[in-house]
Order: sequence, then C-alpha cells, then structure tokens
Amino acid sequence: MALLSENDFKCNAAGREFMAERVNVNVERPLNISLNTIFDAEKLGGLEPGTSFMYPNAQGTVSTARVCSLYDLPKDMVNPYLYCFGGVMTAPFYATEILRFYAKQTSELLPFVSSGKEGNKGLFKKLFYRKKGFIRKTEYDSYYAIMDRMADHDWVYANYEKCNDDDSEGNLVEMYEFAKKRKLEEITLVICTGNPFYVKRLLAEWMWQLKAEKFADLRVNLVLVHCPLFLTFNRVSVPEARMTEIYLGYIAACIGPLAKDTITFDGKTESEKPERYLMPGVKDADWEEFRDIIVDYSNMGWPNYQEILYGIPHEEAVANIILADLFAKNSYSPGNYDYGIEGHIYRYQAFLGGAYSATKYGSFLEYLKSTPDKKFFGKQEPAQRPYTD
Repeated sequence: MALLSENDFKCNAAGREFMAERVNVNVERPLNISLNTIFDAEKLGGLEPGTSFMYPNAQGTVSTARVCSLYDLPKDMVNPYLYCFGGVMTAPFYATEILRFYAKQTSELLPFVSSGKEGNKGLFKKLFYRKKGFIRKTEYDSYYAIMDRMADHDWVYANYEKCNDDDSEGNLVEMYEFAKKRKLEEITLVICTGNPFYVKRLLAEWMWQLKAEKFADLRVNLVLVHCPLFLTFNRVSVPEARMTEIYLGYIAACIGPLAKDTITFDGKTESEKPERYLMPGVKDADWEEFRDIIVDYSNMGWPNYQEILYGIPHEEAVANIILADLFAKNSYSPGNYDYGIEGHIYRYQAFLGGAYSATKYGSFLEYLKSTPDKKFFGKQEPAQRPYTD
C-alpha cells in the first residue's frame, strides 16, 4: 500500500509496471472459485444461440444483432467474414469448427480476418515481446500463426493487414476501415472470440457504438458466435482453457463492466456518457456470487467495477487489481502457451483425421467438407459441462 501511495494509486499500464518492478511474486495462490460459479458466469456473460437484438444504426434504420452456435450460422449473411478477435488463444479452434460446418452446409469457404493488439496493461509482455513462438508481436498475429498451422496459408493471410487499436471500440473501427478499403457497402462480421463470457459485453458495446455517424456509409452486421466452455483438466493446455489466474481474469474483465455506464434500448440512462446497452439479466444478477472473481482476480480490469458493484473504496480496489496483476504475471510462462497450443493442435487434428494437405485434399474447402460430421465441442448450450480431453 505504501508503494501504491507513492505512485498515486495508478492502475494504468505504467502503474502496473511500476509495481511489478518493485514487488517480487514467486508463489501461486489457491483459486477458490467453484465450477458452479464459472457456469453461472457463462450464463451472465453469454447469450444462448438464437438470441437477437434490434438496435438503431447509423443508417437511420434498425439493425438486428444475432447470436448463433458454432454449427448453425445464418445463411442470409451479406459479405460475411469470419472475424477472430478477443485475445483468447483457444479462439482458432472454435473458428475452425465454424469453418468446417459452414463449408459442409453451404459448400462455401468463409474469408478469415483478425485484429487486436496486446491490450492487457503489460500482463502479457513476456509473451508477446519475443522472437519465436506462436504468440508474439500482437494478438492478431498470434491468431494468424495458429490458424496457419491448421489451414491453407494463402487463405489464412489473404486479408492480413497491420492493425493499431488495442480495445474493442478501436477494433470495430479497424473492421469498418477494412471494409471501406474493399469498397463494400455492407459487411457481416461473424465474430469468434473463443470467450464464452464475452458475448453479452461485446454486443452491448458494439450495438451502441454502431449508431455513430462515422459508420453511416457502411452497414455493419453483427453475428456473434457463442463459444461454449473449453475448460480442460489437461496440464498441456493454454491458461485460457484451465482454471488459472488468466482464465479468471478474462471472466472478471467480461462481466465486470456489464453494469457500468449503461443505457436501456429505449434510451434511459443515469450515465453522463453511456458506453453500452443494459443487457438482459444484468440488473437482476446475483452479483455477490461473482464478488470473489471481480475483486480478487480482476487482473485485466479496472477499479470502478468493484466500486460500482460492491462499494469498495477506490484505493482498496486499486490494490486488489495490482495484486491480481502481480499474481497473474507470475502464473504462466510463454512455454505454457507454446506447449498448450501444440497440444491443442495435435488433439484437434487427430479428431479431424489429420492435418490439411494440399497434395492430399486439393483445396482447403474440400478438406473441410471431408472432415468428420462429429462436433468437436459437443452439445451447444451455455453453461454446459466443460469440454474435457
């Protein structure tokens, strides 16, 4: 607390770096969160496939955002792009499931695009700032690298562009500019985050953002794919697929903001600057159930979540976040990700009957159509029992 006071209780990237340079954490702490709370967090942060929301757009009409499963994308999409975004390194496996079944159902190959820099306040600095490994440079470079191991190289990188933004708002602008460069008047983003807790927050923010005048000359349609829990009990797994400091941090960052700076769909708000729509289930949620996640493990979040939801004083909230950040920094190594991704790729390709080979299959589309009809992630329901290998 003395160090925090010395640095004016800063909680930004510089503040977190200040503390990490002065406080050595070399032990792990117990993660006392029950699986039932994880399932309930998915219910709060996720949305069931088939859910839709109507919202005013920048064109002066009304748009509909749709939530679907990995295995049942809408068939009436205009200029669809499979958009991998969100920083969770299991996302490419969900994305490949989307591609497989869309190819089987339509005989079409969705184009792939990704964006998103490393925006988590230096938490992943040792992961991205290296010369080798799956995950380096940026989140989107990492997604492309993983997809490159499972798909046709030319297809993977066909839409690759350098991106600059590191938050969800900026990334929607990136995709707007991506579409404008291609002279599109309408685009459908088939959004795959790999994060079952992020659906509600992302829709709440992007539906609100898309009414802005700067989007008036391009209609952006949102189809958000619900990615079910990928929670394994295999040590050869990325930290986002096991009960870890990182996993709990993502949950806190997704559900924590849901009650902050909201506006109802009919325009009612108490915020001077609304940031997101008030989504179903948020106001009446049992937030006490999620207190430990949001207070103790919010390594990617901000103190105002704790202040709004639990009345925790600002300085105490900052201390909680800095502690979570320090424990999270200590909780993984780059090797955890490299070995974990290699393990996931091996198990997934074994499930598919082998890796893609142009010599054997010809086109990537034909390879996808030839893969088993069995679903890798099983039954598509929020809060299902987690996938295990």
